[in-house]
Amino acid sequence: MTLADAGETSHASLVRALIELFVGEGFEIKGAKGVDGYPPASAIPNDGYGSSRPRQADVVGFDPARRRIVFGLARPHRESLDSEESLEEYNVFLDHNAGLGDRASVLYIMMPEDLLAEFTSLITHYIHREYWHRVIPVGRGPS
Repeated sequence: MTLADAGETSHASLVRALIELFVGEGFEIKGAKGVDGYPPASAIPNDGYGSSRPRQADVVGFDPARRRIVFGLARPHRESLDSEESLEEYNVFLDHNAGLGDRASVLYIMMPEDLLAEFTSLITHYIHREYWHRVIPVGRGPS
C-alpha cells in the first residue's frame, strides 16, 4: 500500500504509511505494532507521565545517518490528537534520549492532512518548547 492509495485513514493504514515513510527516509524499521512481517515495537519506560505505564509506539525505527531512534504514531481522528493517552505518549517518546542533542529521539505523527493545522496548534500548547523541533507532523491526504 502506498500513500496514494484510497483515501483510507484508519489507524492501520496510517501505520503502514509511517512504515513507508520511514523506509523512504532510509530508517531501519525495528518494530511495528500489529503489522505482519515486523516484530512488535519495544515498550519505552515512562518516567512518570500520566499513568506511568511504559508506552509502545506504532512504529520504531533507527536513523543510521543521525544515529538516533525514530518513533512513529498514527492519529486517525481528531479525538486521538490530544487524548490523555496521546499526550502521555508524546511526552514519553520525546523524553527518550532527550539529553543527547542531535541524537535525541524524534517523533513522527501521521494523521489525515486536514488535521495538521489543528495538531500544530495543540502541540505548541501541550508539549514543552524545547521538544517542538523533534515533533514531525505528517499529513496523509486522500487520493
